Amino acid sequence: MTWATVTIRCPSLEACQSLAASLAGLVQPPLVVELNGTLGAGKTQWTKFWGQALGAAAEEITSPTFVIMHRYATDPVIYHLDAYRVRDEDEFLELGVEELFEQPAIVIIEWGEKFADLLPKDRLVIDIEVVDATTRDIRLKGTGERSSSSLARWRR
Repeated sequence: MTWATVTIRCPSLEACQSLAASLAGLVQPPLVVELNGTLGAGKTQWTKFWGQALGAAAEEITSPTFVIMHRYATDPVIYHLDAYRVRDEDEFLELGVEELFEQPAIVIIEWGEKFADLLPKDRLVIDIEVVDATTRDIRLKGTGERSSSSLARWRR
């Protein structure tokens, strides 16, 4: 089965914030979000927008690059992981990700493409592409029934 993919051009930070907030309001846990993009594309900023939409203060949400994982007391809870410095599949699994995937939470994994084979088959993939200093193309893809249903609700 082929799942829908949507690409949206966000010409400003405010447009990205609006998009992230609208998605955050429609998804239901458990959900894994594979968040991809080059260095500086805005992955942590995207997570900050998502977290704010679910009740976190902006200053609470920071890059987990050096600590690997943050937990935010949002509703639902967000686990924010950064796989950039994770060396291999064994180290990734040692983080306890399989248990996280079963929690009634949103699990957002920056650089998730590094370990795509270990992620749930049904997840929301968000690719952020830098167009210029303020513009981003955001590609959203549901890879299974639940994530695609969330994306379909958002499109309506």
